[in-house]
Amino acid sequence: LRTGDVLVDCLFGSGLTRPLQTDHAELLKRLAASHRHRIALDVPSGVQSDTGALLGDDLPHYDLTLALGAWKFAHTLMPAAATMGLLKLVPIGVEPHEGAARMLAKPLLRAPGAAAHKYTRGLLAVVGGAMPGAGLLAATAAQGAGAGYIKLLQETEGNALPADLVADLRPLDQALHDVRIAAILVGPGLGRDAAARARLAEVLARSTPVVVDADALMLLESGQLAERRSAIVATPHEGEFKALEKAFGMPEIGSKPERALLLAQESRMVIVAKGPDTVIAAPDGRVACASSASSWLSTAGTGDVLAGTIASRLATGASAFDAACQGVWLHGEAARLAGAAFTSSDLAAAIPTALADCL
Repeated sequence: LRTGDVLVDCLFGSGLTRPLQTDHAELLKRLAASHRHRIALDVPSGVQSDTGALLGDDLPHYDLTLALGAWKFAHTLMPAAATMGLLKLVPIGVEPHEGAARMLAKPLLRAPGAAAHKYTRGLLAVVGGAMPGAGLLAATAAQGAGAGYIKLLQETEGNALPADLVADLRPLDQALHDVRIAAILVGPGLGRDAAARARLAEVLARSTPVVVDADALMLLESGQLAERRSAIVATPHEGEFKALEKAFGMPEIGSKPERALLLAQESRMVIVAKGPDTVIAAPDGRVACASSASSWLSTAGTGDVLAGTIASRLATGASAFDAACQGVWLHGEAARLAGAAFTSSDLAAAIPTALADCL
């Protein structure tokens, strides 16, 4: 039995597809238990590098994982990502290649120009519904993510609104007639009844870029996108992701990046497959993975904040894929800034500080 301060695990790395042999697994576990610190080279032994699967039970957790040359999907995908500790990329002289994992980096954003006004910065319409609180939360997050003007489109008074948030109570077809609207968010608090279906159809009939979230994802049908050419970002959690796969006739097989890319290509939407591991896929084949974010995000309303943040970036003029990447990064950074046991309102309030770090 060896003991010491630091164990460096370089027993198995990328390319492993079968479980560790029993003697190897037991040796690794014993050594991990008898050392104060554990470092893995490239990926920990017993990790499937393309899927993030753990090829064994009770494998060690590490303090640091040094990715050699390039990121692997396992560095961001659960359950493997939860075992790796701090992640660092070490260059070894290899060039990037098509299909390799891409880790989200901090976006480089610009402050509004000297001649900017609220419409040049982007008007975002947030479509309300049966549960107005969710739309209000998304709109609040959007206010801090770059767009210059946020309108909440709802046909009833609903919740009391802050003085700096505009509500448009006209019928939706009239409210959406404003040609200055740069992007639309539909889904948070929308509901799933006939009225909600009608509101979603009204949004998708427009040529404006759209973010589809929450209830709208459960109502979306593939035929609604057949003639549509404008950008769409969809932000499903796992249950909504499966509903979209069913709606578009996709098989529920493959790794999370593979599934997200197939759905993006079939639907022609940018897919933000969110969760403890978040994958962003575009119809043109681009895929990006977010590094692990705070586990305190597992509270009600944080998905509405993400949708509002992405929609705000889309309204500023960012492409659908870039808006999704920017929004996911800002959301994760806001969670870090918010600390422990935050509420979704706390998270929304931290978005402007996260954005300021990108200027």
